[in-house]
Order: sequence, then C-alpha cells, then structure tokens
Amino acid sequence: MSSEMSTELDKGQTHSDAANRQPSELPLSWIGQNPDNPREALRDLEPLTTSIREIGLVNAITVASVRAYVRERPARAVELAPDAHYIVVDGHRRLEAARLAGLTRVRVSVDDALVSTDRSLLEAAFVANVHRDDMNPLEQAHALKKLVEFYGSQNKAAKRLGIAQSTISSKLSVLELGPELQADLLAGRRKVVHVRNLSRLTPQQQKQRADARAAATESRSAETRHHPSAVSNPLSAIPRQRATLTMPWADGVACAEIAISRMRPAERARMLRRLWQEAEKEARAARLVAPRRG
Repeated sequence: MSSEMSTELDKGQTHSDAANRQPSELPLSWIGQNPDNPREALRDLEPLTTSIREIGLVNAITVASVRAYVRERPARAVELAPDAHYIVVDGHRRLEAARLAGLTRVRVSVDDALVSTDRSLLEAAFVANVHRDDMNPLEQAHALKKLVEFYGSQNKAAKRLGIAQSTISSKLSVLELGPELQADLLAGRRKVVHVRNLSRLTPQQQKQRADARAAATESRSAETRHHPSAVSNPLSAIPRQRATLTMPWADGVACAEIAISRMRPAERARMLRRLWQEAEKEARAARLVAPRRG
C-alpha cells in the first residue's frame, strides 16, 4: 500500500468493527467503475450534476476495495481502472455527476462484504439500481437474468429478492422481443406494459399485439379526456351494449387490458383484490412445496 493511501486511510472514521478503520471520504481519482454494474449507460446527469455543484453530495457512495474485489476474481483485474483503489457498488450516477461537477473528493461508505462473492455483488448492484426510473427495462432484465442463473431458478431468485416469480418472468420476457420492439422500447417509442409477456409469439405477432395494447390504452385515455365526468355521472352505471369479444386467454396482460378498459372503478378494485388473494394462495403453496423439492 502506498504512503499516500495509508495517509488517506488514517483520516477515515472508525467502522463498527473498531479493528478495521475505513475511510469516510476519498479522492474521486481512487474510485473506479464496477465492471458488474447492470447499467449500460449513465443518462441525463445534468440535473444531478447541478444539484451536486450547488449543495454538494448528499448521500454517500457505497464502495468496496479493489483488493477485496480482485481477491475473489483475480482474472478480472484487467477490467478495472489501473489507478483505482476502490470500485463503486451503489452510486455510479452520483460518482460520475460528482466528476462533472468538479469535485475532487466524495463521501463514501466502504463495504467489502458486498463483493465477497459474485452473487452478493450482482445482488447489491441489482437492488441498488432496479427501482430507479433511469434504468431501462432491458438493463433490468439482463441484471435479473444473471441473478436467476446464480440462484438456479426464477422461484429461488424471487424468494431471495422478495418479489413474485411472475414479476421476474414478466421482466425477463422483454429479452425475447424482436429487435424492432427492443429498439422501440429503448428509444421510448413503446411502453414496457405493452410489450411484456410476448416471448411465445413471432416478431410480427409481437408487434401486432403490442400495437393492440397501445391502441387500447390510448382509447381509454381518449374516453377519459372526452368524458371526464363519466366516473361521477350516475348514468355511467347503466350497462352499455358492446360487441362480442373473444378473450386472448393465452395472454394474461392482454386479458387484463381488456377487462380493465371495460370495468367501472369499483369492479376493477374487486378484481384486483381477487387476483391478489389468488397470488397469495399460490405463493403459500409454493413455499410449502419448495422444501420438499430441496
């Protein structure tokens, strides 16, 4: 360890384990990007950069030492910045925005346990990023796919992450979209709700189904715009005659789109409560079966 680095570590605050002193602030030049970060790009940094420039970095960046990272995966040392002593685990956007804002040092929280195994590293990076709006659906899906591969199944990943298996399956389905739909999704020309769970269809069928879902959404929006008082109008409760419709039972999302578009708010609420009860029942059954499979 260099004398400069020893000096920096001496400035750090005492960690919960008094025997291990960790820095609470580091030079930006010492922190490199994490090769396992699920983000493919850091988008729209200008607002965050402006905020950091005006009021500083509010939330510390979570990092792990390069030494801990390389100890578990020595072959990947070549992927790290040559002058990095730490890699960022949570705070990639904050780190880059701090650089753009002209900061030379940032507050950090050091946690080497996050890189103790590939699973813990991917898990930490996924949890840190998945609920943020700027991580696109394809990035989320690729990160989830890696975790599912580590856990061995979608059910095991769902239990570990605390989300439904059906949610994981739905998120992963965007990886099976045709190139055109994936490009539309990344460019913002499609909404993810319109293209999920289409993996069993051909690219042309996927596009047709996505178009139908988008049209249904637009139709509901247009009806709301043209008849804003329909919800509170007592006459709206009178059933209207509708054309016969064949339900696409093989596509749960499409069925939900159709049902929701034709239900009054109270009926939609009842349907959602019933679906939630069914999901809870299936989850309980899965928990009972899982130990026997193990």
